Amino acid sequence: MQPAAFGATVVTDRPAEVAAFYQQHFDLQITIDLGWFICVRRGDASWELAITQRGHESVPAAVSAARESSNVFGFIVDDVDKTAAALAEAGIPLETEVVTEVWGQRHFFVRDPEGTWLDVIQLVAPDPAWLAENFPS
Repeated sequence: MQPAAFGATVVTDRPAEVAAFYQQHFDLQITIDLGWFICVRRGDASWELAITQRGHESVPAAVSAARESSNVFGFIVDDVDKTAAALAEAGIPLETEVVTEVWGQRHFFVRDPEGTWLDVIQLVAPDPAWLAENFPS
């Protein structure tokens, strides 16, 4: 099987609030808004994020019953420091500091209003020693 596209879903009691978070802080646009079901995406990206009302008949009862998210969505941005500063200025608490990893990511973690973990990433050059150790020629 080869999926034609990818999407993830946040199940929440507050679909409009969660959608507004992604609109405001990640420049995603609403493509569908049924109140109980909202889709957001950036431009013509081949992925989308759905936001669905907890308890809706389309959501399995076990999913609606879960209150703590252990999902992590990764968002690649052009300038992670600028994104972190904008979120902090808007009163959104960062869950971690911005750090640079040897494998080529500068990133931090934050949570959306539902508690979904977001790994906000800027791709940077990997450490040459790390590359040599993990990808010998």
